[in-house]
Amino acid sequence: MSDVQPQAPDALTSTLSTGRTLILLQLLTRVLTFALNQSLGRLASPQVFGTAAIQFDLVCSSILFLSREGVRNALLRRDPSIDKKKQQRQEDEGYGEGEVQRLAMIPVRFGLIVASIIGTLYLYTAPRETKEQYDFYPSLSLYVVSALVELAIEPYYIRTLRASPPRLHVRVQAEGGMAIVKAVVTVSSLVWFERRGQGRALLGFALGQFSGATWLAARYAWEYGGTSSLFWMKRSKGEKRFNPAALSLAIANTRQSFIKHVLTEADRIAVGYISPLSDQGGYAMAMNYGSLIARIVFQPLEETLLLHFSSSLSSPSTPQLLAFTIRLSAHLLVILPAFVPPLLPAILPVLLPRAYFATSAPQTLETYLKIYIPLMSLNGILEAFHTASATPDQVKTQAKWMMAGSTAFASSLWLFTSTSSTRHALGWTTEQYLVLSSCVGMAVRIVYAYRHARRFFKGRELRVAQITPTTRVTAAIVGSGIALRWLFMTERWTRSWRGWIELVGTGGALGLAVLALIGNTERDNFIKLRSSMKIKTG
Repeated sequence: MSDVQPQAPDALTSTLSTGRTLILLQLLTRVLTFALNQSLGRLASPQVFGTAAIQFDLVCSSILFLSREGVRNALLRRDPSIDKKKQQRQEDEGYGEGEVQRLAMIPVRFGLIVASIIGTLYLYTAPRETKEQYDFYPSLSLYVVSALVELAIEPYYIRTLRASPPRLHVRVQAEGGMAIVKAVVTVSSLVWFERRGQGRALLGFALGQFSGATWLAARYAWEYGGTSSLFWMKRSKGEKRFNPAALSLAIANTRQSFIKHVLTEADRIAVGYISPLSDQGGYAMAMNYGSLIARIVFQPLEETLLLHFSSSLSSPSTPQLLAFTIRLSAHLLVILPAFVPPLLPAILPVLLPRAYFATSAPQTLETYLKIYIPLMSLNGILEAFHTASATPDQVKTQAKWMMAGSTAFASSLWLFTSTSSTRHALGWTTEQYLVLSSCVGMAVRIVYAYRHARRFFKGRELRVAQITPTTRVTAAIVGSGIALRWLFMTERWTRSWRGWIELVGTGGALGLAVLALIGNTERDNFIKLRSSMKIKTG
């Protein structure tokens, strides 16, 4: 590790401010997406909803992730020093903004190739039942074009986040507006087509997707004065086209992102081919609920940590911050399995449209909430640190571990579903086994990222005792889960509103009590962390 450099006096304030802004952005976009999907679940059939929310969305997200993620992560890594001389030296060595912007132009060009490959593979492998839907081909084309529009404004996204401080208001307006436009256009289109009796629901989804991407691009273009600097930038005399170190890291990250994406999206890839369209719609509806909290809280937390770690690796507060966030995340490994099973059945009638009770949505949602979400939270924190700290060689090592994770996913899925006796051992659906297999693959990634963090700090930090909940908190959570399970098994909640309120109200009260206990337990740790993040003097 390099010599310790003092952080800016407002390091914690800046980190928390960034986190709050990103959480508000995710809250806006995800609540709108949640409301949109709720409306769409009632306006569109499970078959159409499954095609749009599972298959088309997977095509679009695959193009975006594979084309830009490696470059984006490489360009967001910066020298933690803010000393002007060192900053000037960094630019002299190739991190000038011109070279940054030229590298940021690569995703849209690479995206044309990726889109061609993914689109061809999807059309070749998609079931006939899917391709025979009305407006399938123009709808798919709009999703692909939407992805390319988003890739085109990647240089502006990089400029927004590399600014000091980051110009988060631009991102909030762009992505928040995108969510609003997408919701309004999609619902309006579906209502319009339904009233005209045209049965063109799939095209309504595609129009919403394209309209949202258009807003996103227009907002960034307005902020930065048009599109002229998105596709070409003149080089100064003697200036390199790309920074060699950033380019090398971007290539390594991109190679790794292929494996990471397959592992991350393995469940959606699999469900698209082994489940009927109606169950794909049920799976998508379950993911809509399951990912709501995850995307509102976890994604902005990961992005905030990535930005902070990328500029503060040498700070003495970094291991403390990492341990603190891991420990908070670890509480979910106990809380969700204790609270979700007894409470979810009582809440589902309020959440799911009636048509989806005949699908696998209820069972999938429970499995996703109690197993997948806790692991996703932990994995996101550890991988944010890995992204900020790994060398190109370590990125290659991570790729090997991700290959192992992919193998673990495929092997566990085969084990769970290969024979009827295995499939029915737990009484689970195929979609539940998909979620469980994804958790197995994710666990492999968590093990590697944790080992990397331990080695980075030379084993002096992140001991198991530092990152796990206290015995008192664990006992309180387990006791609460037992009490809720007893209330659930009385079945009073199925017979009257009074019984329902008793179960749900008790769950809410116990949940608040557990959170208060966690807050009280972690208060001293937070105060110590806050003190360590302040500038050191003397």
